[in-house]
Amino acid sequence: MDLFSYDTYQDVRKNLFFYSVPSLIIAGFFCYFFILPPDHQKAVSDLISYVSKNEILNGVLGSLGGVVLFSLVAYLLTEILQVHDQWWDKYIKKWRYYYAIDFILPRLVQPFGCHLNYRFQEEAEKHVREFQEALYYPFVGDRDVKIGENKLVRFYEVITRYWLTQINEIVIVSLGVVIGIYAYWWPADSAYRGLLLKNCGILVLAFLLNKWLTRISLGKVRRATEEEIRAIHEDEKLRGELESRLRGLCSNYHIPYLDSAA
Repeated sequence: MDLFSYDTYQDVRKNLFFYSVPSLIIAGFFCYFFILPPDHQKAVSDLISYVSKNEILNGVLGSLGGVVLFSLVAYLLTEILQVHDQWWDKYIKKWRYYYAIDFILPRLVQPFGCHLNYRFQEEAEKHVREFQEALYYPFVGDRDVKIGENKLVRFYEVITRYWLTQINEIVIVSLGVVIGIYAYWWPADSAYRGLLLKNCGILVLAFLLNKWLTRISLGKVRRATEEEIRAIHEDEKLRGELESRLRGLCSNYHIPYLDSAA
């Protein structure tokens, strides 16, 4: 039984939040027990002890406090900042950009390719979001479903799994940065350096495994996108609306839309 729901894009964001909380908790414990040097572990313990002098209450507040803290961080990262999409992907990975201009838009306008020239691709690269909002999103949005709802749910399911791998990657890279900082600035100690090296190896293996999962999830995203676009092309009404939108877009961006006889 799947723990997540995929009916709307809001479900996707909710799923990412619920996944991020345990991911950050695990990363926090890993950082505390396997990366922080003893002095810094003691500083964290002293901070928790300062919250409550009672040992039993200290243990309860320490655990719950960590859960609350990581939940707030997860909400900030996935809901407010949307770091996986608006920061990690937008400025580092750029998957959405290249997926749009190399696959979604070319495949979407393929039936009308004889009417277009190189100017369409040029303008699409400059205004990729505007082009998707004009040609793609009106057909696949969950507010006004125009294609089969099962296709939309299927896409949300596979895109959720892709974004989960990106959260994994962000966490793994962040832990790697912490290891790098301590390895560079912390006083040399063979035992501690050996521990950091071992943990670095663990992160490398986790990174490679996550890359493999990313590749699998992207293949499923591509197939789900193909099904959405095929549904648009095979419906005469939707295909006509797509062509009308394409003509309007070409007019707005001064892109030639050639007649078949030309």
